[in-house]
Amino acid sequence: MRGQLLAQQDDDQGHLGVYLLGAYVIDDTDLWGDGEIYWWSIPVLVDKAGKASCSPLSGLPTGMPPHKVGSLEWMTNLSLSDPPLIAVLPPDEDLAACVLRLAIYDDDREPADLPMALGAGLEALAGLPRELPAPEQVVAPVRDAIFAALKAGDDDILIDANITLRRGQTTRFGAGLIGSEINAMVRVYYLVRDERRTEQAGPFQLLRGQVETVRFASKPKAGGRLSVFARGAEVNTTAFGTLSTDQPFVNRVLDAAQASALADGFNLNGTGPAKAVAFYTPP
Repeated sequence: MRGQLLAQQDDDQGHLGVYLLGAYVIDDTDLWGDGEIYWWSIPVLVDKAGKASCSPLSGLPTGMPPHKVGSLEWMTNLSLSDPPLIAVLPPDEDLAACVLRLAIYDDDREPADLPMALGAGLEALAGLPRELPAPEQVVAPVRDAIFAALKAGDDDILIDANITLRRGQTTRFGAGLIGSEINAMVRVYYLVRDERRTEQAGPFQLLRGQVETVRFASKPKAGGRLSVFARGAEVNTTAFGTLSTDQPFVNRVLDAAQASALADGFNLNGTGPAKAVAFYTPP
């Protein structure tokens, strides 16, 4: 597999990884106590002709077992230092989009057996042709197999929807930037990371009155992409304003003045217990 991944690379571009950075539960649906929240995802690649495929090289169905989370709380089992990888996008000019089916449920009956359910999803995936005319023809049978194995019809849905990442004219699937998917029940945040070039600073553990300076290995340049994500108490930044539960991330495509101003880094100022992480992708 390593050889196959290396063979996909070219001199100019590397693979992009899509990582699940965080999830904030607005309503865990439980009247008493905290909910038991689990999640799973299915990645599908779509080429310019609209044909869909899924393989071990682009990521397979994955997920995490139930985790106790209350309403208006972050899912703390999602690591900021090593977030879950949910899709891999090769540097293929024929690749037009990545469709991610993301499901988050509150477990209401027997504890959800994620390994068993993902096994059922992999069996369904193994029975599909290598390519199909549309992404839903991959998503639907795999999703149905996982759903049935989990008996998810007995559970409460927070989200079960497709997230589509498109190539774009210049954005290349938003590489270096944080994206989100939000509804009335949950807010989900993900990062598209250039595996060859994106640099990470942190995560930083902050307390009230604590100051941390964010610096990257390379000096910021005009056209570079910088993103910052925080969860917990509000985090004030010297360069990008305040990160809060309602606005937990910021993305910037730097101009020359911003790159110069950030040459020596920028500060994070804690107002209470929080975690923050930053990413920089050179132009």
